Amino acid sequence: MIFRSHLLSMIVYSLLVCLVLAQIRRSTRREQIRYFISLFLIMIMGALLFGWFMFLFAR
Repeated sequence: MIFRSHLLSMIVYSLLVCLVLAQIRRSTRREQIRYFISLFLIMIMGALLFGWFMFLFAR
């Protein structure tokens, strides 16, 4: 394992995925930046909500 924190691993993974997807799905630099930011926030918030949801049922 590279990182000790699963959250940090998830953030690095989503950062790389968002970079690649922004490059191949949008044509102009402005569209790429907007797409990257929105996709990154969606991925992080979704992962945090899913983690919180799993925490509720882990007890």
